[in-house]
Amino acid sequence: MILTLKSSFSSAHFYAQPLWDKTQNQNTFGRCYTQYGHGHNYTLEVGFILHNSAEIQKKSEYQNLLTQLTTRLDHEHLNFVIPEFKDKVPTTENIALYFLDKLKLSVSEKDLSYIKLYEMDTLWTEIRL
Repeated sequence: MILTLKSSFSSAHFYAQPLWDKTQNQNTFGRCYTQYGHGHNYTLEVGFILHNSAEIQKKSEYQNLLTQLTTRLDHEHLNFVIPEFKDKVPTTENIALYFLDKLKLSVSEKDLSYIKLYEMDTLWTEIRL
């Protein structure tokens, strides 16, 4: 069985490659390359593998974990506040990898099926494990 849980958060970010000049950043990142950045209302969705029906009791534990992880990023500018994004562009893909690393600190990889991070309803990234 796969238990699917979600947690939402809002964050700001900007895309910039410090090794590039302004023109190359604008050409590569378009409207996402701005001085102050922009924000999104993200939704993190995680599929947890339940190995038997008795494990449904883990639902609140897993939901609390997701809430803790997303609360850390909620209403923050990722480039300035989250250490992992000081030198890494906080793309949807990199934010999803950030969550995967954090989840692995609390949950065995064998208990994770997938992670989806929605930047908007029509744009997301997915990691299948």
